Amino acid sequence: MLLCETCHHRIHDNGWDIHIDGTGTTARVWFTPPRYIDPARTPRLGGRARFDIAA
Repeated sequence: MLLCETCHHRIHDNGWDIHIDGTGTTARVWFTPPRYIDPARTPRLGGRARFDIAA
């Protein structure tokens, strides 16, 4: 999953973390919110993969 430069900086500036598991088309992108949004800082799956889990 790609983010435009503005969104990438907005995520980091607001305290989110990004973690990528894997490489290429099988990689999964995780977004971890800052404590003021989620005190447990539970990672959230990003990109199309988040829809595949629900299917």
